[in-house]
Amino acid sequence: MLKKIELEFCKRTDKKYQEIRDRHYIPNNGTHGQQIHFLIHYNGEVVGIISGASSVYSVEARDNYFDIPKDKDVKQKYYLPAIINNTVFRLESHEKNLATKVLSRFRRVIAELWETIYGVPVIGFETFVIETDTRKGTLYKADNWDFVGYTKGSTKKHSKGLKNSATRVSTEEKMIYCKWMGSKKTIPVVEYKSSWRCETEFEKKRKKEIEQYKKDLIGKKF
Repeated sequence: MLKKIELEFCKRTDKKYQEIRDRHYIPNNGTHGQQIHFLIHYNGEVVGIISGASSVYSVEARDNYFDIPKDKDVKQKYYLPAIINNTVFRLESHEKNLATKVLSRFRRVIAELWETIYGVPVIGFETFVIETDTRKGTLYKADNWDFVGYTKGSTKKHSKGLKNSATRVSTEEKMIYCKWMGSKKTIPVVEYKSSWRCETEFEKKRKKEIEQYKKDLIGKKF
């Protein structure tokens, strides 16, 4: 019998997604910014979840890997929106090589949807792994991601949404893995048009378009 992997587009609030998310080793504190979430189907059963979201703003090793310029406007408008952060990947089936196959499919599927929904071609991916004796980012290595270094142990936290000021809090040091979308380095040329503030008519219209895109995709499998 042919064993089939499918990614089902879902909301972060999906009951099944939340059940699996709450069993993940990283606490479920929600997701900011652009985001896309999937239930992982394997051989007709839901066996996990995987998500992509906005890239982290300031990570020196990641910036060096993708040759991100120091210019803040260029970084914010072109580079960061074109990099997807694999924020969550939990697989509750441990069949050999399944995780790598899911990750490979995830990269292809989310890159296409990211451009459709957010209007930005993807140039690469990042992820952050809390290292333990048994967790070393092996599945990312198997999918040819590059280990580029460690985080510095702190991050900015918005207690009441992105529009409010942030405070820097201590976090666990994490391993950083990155991967280019294609076989060679790419310079992003499409400027991302933000809509999250909803302060202009364009932003309000764009937000509605994004919400409609996502609504139409709920339940679709890739």
